[in-house]
Amino acid sequence: MIATLPSAPHGSYSRVLIVDDEESLRKVLRLGLAADGYDVREAENGEAALDMLAGWAPDVIVSDLLMPGVDGIELLRRAKEADDTLGFIVLTGVGTTAEAIRALRLNADDYLLKPYDVAELSIAVSRALERRRLVRQNRFYQQCLELRVAQLGQQLERITADALISLAGAVEARDGYTGAHLERVTRYAQAVGGALELSRDQLRTLWIGALLHDIGKISIPDRILNKPSALSSDEMEVMRQHPRLGAAILEQSTFLAAAVPAVLHHHERWDGGGYPAGLTQGEIPIEARVLAVADAYDAIVSDRAYRRRQSEETAMEELWRCSGSQFDPEVVEAFTAVRGEGFPEPVAPRFWHSDLLSGSVP
Repeated sequence: MIATLPSAPHGSYSRVLIVDDEESLRKVLRLGLAADGYDVREAENGEAALDMLAGWAPDVIVSDLLMPGVDGIELLRRAKEADDTLGFIVLTGVGTTAEAIRALRLNADDYLLKPYDVAELSIAVSRALERRRLVRQNRFYQQCLELRVAQLGQQLERITADALISLAGAVEARDGYTGAHLERVTRYAQAVGGALELSRDQLRTLWIGALLHDIGKISIPDRILNKPSALSSDEMEVMRQHPRLGAAILEQSTFLAAAVPAVLHHHERWDGGGYPAGLTQGEIPIEARVLAVADAYDAIVSDRAYRRRQSEETAMEELWRCSGSQFDPEVVEAFTAVRGEGFPEPVAPRFWHSDLLSGSVP
């Protein structure tokens, strides 16, 4: 959850820590700032101040520059590391230009030289609080904006996923499949991709490629696509055009183009005897190698226009028989492992990395 900001930069909401090794000076400053309505506490040195910060969060620190042990500059550096919006005012009676520059580079809000009066310090504290309020408010609004963008991104993801699934269904119906072939191939491919520890981008590409790997068949004539017998050499040549046809369709979309290599090369062979480019082994995109195994397995265990389905055991025997010739051996091994554990349901990927924000404004 995003935390709400304090409603006002002064009074009981604002806490000021005074750090100085002179007790009398701390008392004067504490009484003066308390009279302005601030919640004021004291620390006798830098170490004590850091200990106090572990359990009490001030809005502004007013610190002497020269102190034994942790001096004002070191306290400033460490306090800003913990909260870069924290107000910090440096006090010194022997300041140099070099010290002032160091303090300002560490984002000190002010640098006051002794002697000074409480009224001058009060003005400096007020300015530091206003700066802290504006910075925190700006970050709060930015988080709200990013949260809204993330929510819109999620809506777009759902719409996109639904559209791709619908398109895949149209392709499947055109090819005469029954039993959700593309859904199963996507399910197998995602599981194998996870087992191979593919990156988030690769898994997203694999999901799109699995759903649309046969989209090029839209352009294949029905007499060839649903022929109830083996294809002739000429018909087979026409059928072999579907990866190129599918890639050409996906290339028209900047969103889908990432899946072009997977779709184009899912009929390549590990030994280089596949199509359309005759790629071999590592030349074949890993997404295409995964699709080749997932698609082949489901084709064997599904009814086709020209033959009846075969058993899962027969399909696995075929995958292992062709491992190292048609299929990447590592992919076959991964497929075997995830099949033994049971394939999980396919999950649509996060297309725009729009993870919801959480946490509070610092």
